[in-house]
Amino acid sequence: MDVRRLLQRAVCLLVASASAHAFAQAGSLSDDVRRLVAAHKLGTAKVGICIRDVDSGITLADFNASAPMIPASNMKLLTSGAALLVLSPDFQFSTELIREGDRLIFKGSGDPALADPEVLALMKPRMTVGDVLDVIADAATTAGVRDVRELVVDDRVFDREFVHPSWPADKLDRGYSCQVSGLNFHANVILVFPRPGGEGPGSPPSFAIEPESPFLSISNKARTIANGKNSVWLSREPQTNRFTLHGDVKYAAQVGVEITIHDPAMFAGQLLAERLRSTGAMAAPTVRLAGPGDPASSPGRRVAAVTTPIDEVLKRCNTDSANLYAESLLKCMGHAVTMEPGSWQNGASVLRMVLSQKLGPDQAARVTIADGSGLSRDNAVSAEALARWLEVMGRDRTVRDIFAQSLASPGEGTLRERFRGDKISTHIVAKSGFINGVRTLSGYAIDESTGRRVAFSVMINDIKTDTQTLASKELHEQIALLCDRWLAARASQTPKLGG
Repeated sequence: MDVRRLLQRAVCLLVASASAHAFAQAGSLSDDVRRLVAAHKLGTAKVGICIRDVDSGITLADFNASAPMIPASNMKLLTSGAALLVLSPDFQFSTELIREGDRLIFKGSGDPALADPEVLALMKPRMTVGDVLDVIADAATTAGVRDVRELVVDDRVFDREFVHPSWPADKLDRGYSCQVSGLNFHANVILVFPRPGGEGPGSPPSFAIEPESPFLSISNKARTIANGKNSVWLSREPQTNRFTLHGDVKYAAQVGVEITIHDPAMFAGQLLAERLRSTGAMAAPTVRLAGPGDPASSPGRRVAAVTTPIDEVLKRCNTDSANLYAESLLKCMGHAVTMEPGSWQNGASVLRMVLSQKLGPDQAARVTIADGSGLSRDNAVSAEALARWLEVMGRDRTVRDIFAQSLASPGEGTLRERFRGDKISTHIVAKSGFINGVRTLSGYAIDESTGRRVAFSVMINDIKTDTQTLASKELHEQIALLCDRWLAARASQTPKLGG
């Protein structure tokens, strides 16, 4: 054995390790971050920034990083990451149609993607909501289902608190604050397509509804006009599915007027019942929600199932910032751990448990969890906690790729208009966040040749003006580009070990 050669190699390893550590320490970006913050006109807005080298676990920049901030949609990073860890990368949502004697059970799993029009539009060949209903109804017919007495809609995987109490009450008709159910359908909205009335100006317009829903009540108070443009909107009476169409119609709308529905599971059941009647599988059955007298699991035979893998749900949650998807993930992991109906309460408890395990009890205790999407202003998390969370997810080889792939790249999703004209050497993926007075951006710069990544979080609260809004978005991008340059500069300087 050549002892001298072994000693030389050991010394070489020690020197390389020490050099890498010193190199990371010397590469601190805090001064650069402070200069960037000072250069932007943010006034009294609150700023928190944290940048961490995922591989070494070293903080590269810390600017007010421990201050709790409203995260807006950056909350989805915590929710989606925890759901991936709790449910596993192989998890699939499954919506089932089960035959039990002379009744059918339409059983939900909380899948937010079922007949989501945005998802259907991307399918090849493209599908419509009618096609989804046809597939389910045809499966029942093929299975020989006839003379069904009732359709039982089982949404009990989640509780029936459809709307979070801290969501803005005047925005509950908007698609981004739709109700959350154990059986979601068509993103829990309807689309109304108005067109001018046949009797000309002053006459009521006609309209089509998607999904086609003859059982819905829509009062038509809109009017046809000869000049001007469409200015059509819908209202819904609270806790009902009674709608009113308002405004002026000049031309046939190509984009539907969107409004949320009440009790999505019952709505989905009524849609399916209509389709089953058209196939002859049902005559005039009762449609009802499952109640205390219905068993949690049915001994019947499954005749149809629609599944959605978790990676598709994560992508829509984070790239497109779909709130329904985040809330479904939160409630789903609450159900998975407690075996009780998923709720905001048990989902938040599970999320806090995961944060405590991965970040430590002290860090987790400083996170305030109200909902899973960040729509609530009652959430609070620091830039440090988000950057450390991204670090945790980036180090876990079982989930890091699927998690990073769920985030938007420049030019897609919520980053479609971001980083335009910027020269980027690494792969930047991030989650943006926006509610009134809040702008956030957190994500990674990734060297795809080595897999090395830097996690960053930029959180800005108390924005008062349009100038501050623009400055906030510019600061977001410059911090991300700072990470990109730092990482790219080190790609060619990785210490090489001698032999």
